[in-house]
Amino acid sequence: SYQALVRAEGRTQELAQAFLDSAAAIVGIEPDFEPWTDPASKNYVTLYPAVPMPMQRIANVERAQMLVEAPSRMAFQRMLTAWQPHLRELKTAGVLRWALDVDPLTI
Repeated sequence: SYQALVRAEGRTQELAQAFLDSAAAIVGIEPDFEPWTDPASKNYVTLYPAVPMPMQRIANVERAQMLVEAPSRMAFQRMLTAWQPHLRELKTAGVLRWALDVDPLTI
């Protein structure tokens, strides 16, 4: 399978996890993502729940991550490409940074 990590950093763990939860919700409700949300499809992409990172707090910044996994590289890349503009548009109540790490070395 192919994997990516979406990482979020914020002033609080709740802020970071809320961003990741909103990012996952977009995939569930936007029609653009229908080809990747059918579990019977070989193009299915799995989004695991957001969790705190192993080193949850660094320099007073809370960090969380969400794993994305798919059996097809092509479907995986297409889904990530379609998802990134939606991630950029997500508004948050506080200061937040996020990153998408494709083929992460550590999880």
